[in-house]
Parts: sequence; C-alpha cells; structure tokens
Amino acid sequence: MIKLITGACRALHAWAGNSWLVLIALGVATAALYVDARRTRADRDAWASWARDTCAHAGAQTAAATIERTDAAGKRHKVAMPRGALCREAVQDLARFRADTLAASARVLGAAAAEREIKAGRDRAAAQAESGQRAALRALVIHDRDQRVRFRRLVEWIAPGTCTPEPETR
Repeated sequence: MIKLITGACRALHAWAGNSWLVLIALGVATAALYVDARRTRADRDAWASWARDTCAHAGAQTAAATIERTDAAGKRHKVAMPRGALCREAVQDLARFRADTLAASARVLGAAAAEREIKAGRDRAAAQAESGQRAALRALVIHDRDQRVRFRRLVEWIAPGTCTPEPETR
C-alpha cells in the first residue's frame, strides 16, 4: 500500500512538476481513502466477529462443510454446504423455536386468562346471588320484627297490660 502511494506521488510529481497544490490535494485524497478503507475493514471485522459469536452461540460453525442429509424418499445424500450456511440454518432453527415457544406461551396465557374470566364471572354471579339472599333475609327479619310490633300493639289495644315489651333487634 505504501509503495503504491509513493509510486503515485512520484508519477504525479513527474507529470505536474513543482505544482505543490496538486500534491497536497493528492495527499488529502489519499489520506481520506486510507481512513475510509480502515473504517471499512473495522466494520467488516466487527460484523465477522458478531457472526462468529452468533454462530458459536447457535452451536454451529461458519466454515464450509460437507454434511449428510436425508431427502423425502429417505435416501441419505452428502451435501456440500457453503461458508455460513450451517450457521444460518442453526440461527433460523433457533428463531423458529423462539417464535413457536412465544406462540405456545401466548396460547397458554390466553387460555388461562379466559379461564380466569370465567371463574371471575361465576364468582361475581355467586356474590350477587348471595347478596340477593342476604337482602331477602334482611327483609324477612325486618318484616318479622314489624309483624311482632304490630301484634304487640294489637294485643295491647285489645287487652292493655298483658304484653311485656321485647327488646328490638336489628
């Protein structure tokens, strides 16, 4: 790379003579290309590292390999897998497993929520029925108390002094 740059500088100097502005512009352009190439290499290396880590976590290799596959008829064949294909399949299998697991979890949670709603509805209906029964019992107690009071008043009216007052209950 350095030899290429120095060779280009010599050729430009021979062509441009003592025009230092052209040489400075060439230097700036060369530096910009060098920095861009370094960034590109750094990005490539970062992506390659991420791919190696991802494949390692998926339990696959990134290198090209020959594997045996069974076709639909049940025959076994050797298949040459290109670089990264085994890793891609392993990651796709893991993604499919994750999606299936999330879908199954959603189904189970949905069924549990529906069951909880049904149970809550039954509990609400039972509470309303019990509340109605309590209200009816309360009405009966009040009606019974009122009837006793009326009966006492009637007895007192018919035969004064024969009834002893009972304490009122609520």
